[in-house]
Amino acid sequence: MGNREDVVLKRSADKLKKEVADNVLKSTDAILNIVEVALGDPARYKIVRSKILRSANDAVRDVKKTIDMNYQVLFVPTNEDIIEVQRPSVGSVGVVRKA
Repeated sequence: MGNREDVVLKRSADKLKKEVADNVLKSTDAILNIVEVALGDPARYKIVRSKILRSANDAVRDVKKTIDMNYQVLFVPTNEDIIEVQRPSVGSVGVVRKA
């Protein structure tokens, strides 16, 4: 594999790992909100919260390690993912927008 291909694969894998981590942590946050209301006891919630966060962080680390060890990932952008940079017109600043 060429150096450019390696860079593209690494960026793709990093993007996937970030998306997985974001989704797991978003779900964890929702679960913690439910548990906090259900328990109603701040002392018990604090104990449960740390265990849930540890478990979620362990899961994220395990998935990242699995991706690194067992997968070659190639991100294929959709139209929504392509970022378009336009030249600034007179009197405006450069525009960066999602297509």
